[in-house]
Amino acid sequence: MRGNSFGNLFVLTGFGESHGTALGAVVDGCPSGVQLDASDIAQALRRRRPGQSVLTSARAEEDEPEILSGVLDGRTLGTPIAVVVRNHDARSRDYDPDLYRTGHADKTWEQKYGIRDYRGGGRASGRETIARVIGGAIAERALPASVRITGFARQIGHIITPQVSETLTRAEVDAFPSRCPDADADVAIAEELLRLKEQGDSVGGIVEVRIDGVPAGLGEPVFRKAKSELISALMSIGAVTGVSLGEAFTEALLPGSAYHIPVEGAPRGTAVRSYGIQGGITNGERIVLRAAVKPVSTIGSMAREGRHDPCIIPRIIPILEGMTAMVLIDLWLAARLDRI
Repeated sequence: MRGNSFGNLFVLTGFGESHGTALGAVVDGCPSGVQLDASDIAQALRRRRPGQSVLTSARAEEDEPEILSGVLDGRTLGTPIAVVVRNHDARSRDYDPDLYRTGHADKTWEQKYGIRDYRGGGRASGRETIARVIGGAIAERALPASVRITGFARQIGHIITPQVSETLTRAEVDAFPSRCPDADADVAIAEELLRLKEQGDSVGGIVEVRIDGVPAGLGEPVFRKAKSELISALMSIGAVTGVSLGEAFTEALLPGSAYHIPVEGAPRGTAVRSYGIQGGITNGERIVLRAAVKPVSTIGSMAREGRHDPCIIPRIIPILEGMTAMVLIDLWLAARLDRI
């Protein structure tokens, strides 16, 4: 199969299946001299691993990364970085080889390849995103220190996050099991997810990703716009069904006089509702992305009897952040070729 690699200059290749021996990633194109340790990757993987709370899958995986190559004495060598994460708690008996989950890739995968790994979906499983988180963790270490990427649950089901701090940090988001940074909403979401879990049902929602400190000048003005690269990357995640730049679909209906508002104190021509990207090129302001995440496909008796998330949003946030980081490092490296 094709399509297991992502990126142009900073290239991630993922491998492995949900119930196979291991999953992992090879990152090619990471510059030498970047400070990197297995603990940096482990910290990122802990934020997406199963079993974090009663709201997530009970599959007991520590997801400890093992760096096989590309790093010496805590610094990257400039050679391919290979990282492996071994599976320890796969339970293949939970899956019926004759069952095709509605909304999942089970049937289309078999139609395309003539064979499929029914054990948890193989590479169609959300567990393949381990590679994306590994790549994102490495990318974040290589990006300029000014860049900060923070995702949070904007809405889960009918429960909407109220006003969110403009200075929100990952630590503040991670303090809540739902990754919704509001105490009352977090409690309400927890109650709803536990109810759905008991019923074998699921729910989706919306994740907001804020990107601060991005240098101006990243992205191309025609193809490979910063916005198209970011949106395409997030859309490549299996559970994501739509991505917008800011509140694109509601703000597009505004008159131009209300839409084109300048950013106070910023260089002339910088627009608030450009959300950090104008003409496909970053302008140095905050970039805001919103991703729609569908309800989990495993529902009914299979969900009640197995180990499945009633909502993938708490665990998808570090994946969205990781994909964002890989796009930004790719664009940042490319921008170094734009001028002499």
